[in-house]
Amino acid sequence: MLYQTIICLAFLIMFPAAQCFGAKIEGIVMSPKGPVTGAEVRAYPDFSSLVAERDGILSSAGAKEGQFTMELPKGRYFFVARGSEAGHEMFAYHGINPVAVTHDYYWLPFFLVEAREARCSVGPQGIKGRVTYKGEPLTNGVVSVYQSAETSFRGMGLLTNTLNDDGLFWFDLEPGPYVVVARKRQSDQGIGPVKRGDIFCYPSANPINVLPESYCEVEISCYPRDNMESFIDEGTENPRGRKEETRRPASLWDVPAQEAEGTMKPPERLAVVSGRVSNRQDKPLAGLFVTAYPALGIDRFQMHVVRLKTDYMARTDENGLYRLELDRPEKYYLVAREKVGEAPNRQEYYGLYEGNFNHSIEVRPGENYSRINITAERIMPFANAISSTKTNQSPVGKLP
Repeated sequence: MLYQTIICLAFLIMFPAAQCFGAKIEGIVMSPKGPVTGAEVRAYPDFSSLVAERDGILSSAGAKEGQFTMELPKGRYFFVARGSEAGHEMFAYHGINPVAVTHDYYWLPFFLVEAREARCSVGPQGIKGRVTYKGEPLTNGVVSVYQSAETSFRGMGLLTNTLNDDGLFWFDLEPGPYVVVARKRQSDQGIGPVKRGDIFCYPSANPINVLPESYCEVEISCYPRDNMESFIDEGTENPRGRKEETRRPASLWDVPAQEAEGTMKPPERLAVVSGRVSNRQDKPLAGLFVTAYPALGIDRFQMHVVRLKTDYMARTDENGLYRLELDRPEKYYLVAREKVGEAPNRQEYYGLYEGNFNHSIEVRPGENYSRINITAERIMPFANAISSTKTNQSPVGKLP
């Protein structure tokens, strides 16, 4: 009993938010070629410890190839996995970090991708990069940059951009450390926790330190959330076994973001805003982002609003339809455009809600607001452009 007390006190010193009642964590570490022998998982008490690689609790080898096991006091942890394959260093960051360990047992699968360092050079100040999934450019996704002092790296972050057809992006940034995360969702909801089959991309290069008059370039590889079948290469044996029925409920597959963050907020009554986005010829515009920016005391819409952070974003479907769920009573400015997080660019489809002079809608909990339609047109189209035809423009502009 004395020995257990000493161990518990040691954990509490390292993990102040932890409890002495432990949880068993098991899982498997995979690459597209299958289980990775010798891979290790570490649990860190906070993001700064992960970056410094200190105070991490190391896993032990599990019963089968690629499996691991560890015991942790209950609390919040950042989980990462590392391994090597064919001479390449591999890395995985759990997409629900920080994970709230509140139950007695968890089964956590990790999908390893190649670890790559950022390459920094003198030039225009910021971060540029390329995002791929299984070696192909990730198109129609979004990439967000966060200040490294944040912890959950959810929502739009400091800035959010869309990926162009080559999976490229560029952020113009002040000097400092940043975390870059890319995502591609199967649903039209642009913001929210990643769900089964959504693509999640967190590079091992994070945090990336931008120096004055320099830019950093990073290659980002992705994996699918909770979808081993689409992650492994064709012909690779699926390691799921007879225990899948008991492991799946313990794998965080259905944990909402609030529980994963340990906040356990009571559900709010949502206000629902829906409508259609079209051009002036009433042609529906698919794939545009419709974003609701809380007014937060701003009396009139101003162009800098589109650079503000918001958690409310959806994407139009093939019929130009969108649906937003807003969880607090507030006045919101509504914008439809091809990308988010920066000033509008030439040739970009862009439009404001025109239901009133202030381009806003005020909502109350539990109410539905339908037919909130938006008309979008290209900004300053070129002389030979046809405004009613959506051309294949890069949504992120030129890279340095």
